[in-house]
Amino acid sequence: MQLFKKLKIQPILLIFVTSIAIFMMGHDYLTSVLFVRSYYLSESLLFKIPIILFTIPIVFYKANAKFQFSKEINIGQIMMYLIPLVIAHIILASWLIAFISQQLMESHFTFGLLIKNKFTKDFVFLLTVYGLMLLIARYHSLNIQQKHNRPIKNLSIKQGATTEIIAIDDIDWIAAETPYVEIWIENKKYLYPSTLSSILTKLNNDNFIRIHRSTIVNKSKILNIVSRSNGDYDIILNNNTKLRLSRNYRNNFQTQLKQ
Repeated sequence: MQLFKKLKIQPILLIFVTSIAIFMMGHDYLTSVLFVRSYYLSESLLFKIPIILFTIPIVFYKANAKFQFSKEINIGQIMMYLIPLVIAHIILASWLIAFISQQLMESHFTFGLLIKNKFTKDFVFLLTVYGLMLLIARYHSLNIQQKHNRPIKNLSIKQGATTEIIAIDDIDWIAAETPYVEIWIENKKYLYPSTLSSILTKLNNDNFIRIHRSTIVNKSKILNIVSRSNGDYDIILNNNTKLRLSRNYRNNFQTQLKQ
């Protein structure tokens, strides 16, 4: 379970479909032994490899598109999504198997025969495989990924032999001080081992905005914004701290300030 939490969704789905393909090849072998039939590894591979081959683009497309899952399951929408995938899979797999068998193998399989065979025998199986992939991705998105992306409420900061717990909402601003960042709360400075980019990601809090290449501010602590008449601004905090808003970060700052 811990490994599942650490892995991204792509390798999880690839492991899943690869395991199914290997299991099916083992099933073919055991069936040939039980019924005293010939077993051809090349044919078994030829028919099972497309299961992996044609799910890989789906796996990475889903991840790159950052598909969001809702908690409600709409069977109709799921079927409208899965059935075209399965049909495309069967057509492409049948063409590939027919092409490879006619070019490289003694046993030749025709496209028409393969299409008929796969729609008859494999349609429900492939629909189940794709459905299980969707459910695994959905579970990962709702129960694993969202937990990791949940904003933290506190930071543990080591001060000599003491570890102090500070509330994220209490932070006024953060400045770069390589290899640390300075975390300021009510004119008190804490050193934390991180970079500005890393701590901004870790905080995952809409209140924190990058205003300079070396500064992050908590927008809930802002009192005034004063123009410098040169494209830059001064940001005045509740405790009268003055910070510079760089023109390079102005547009992003103004957008996030409105949210």
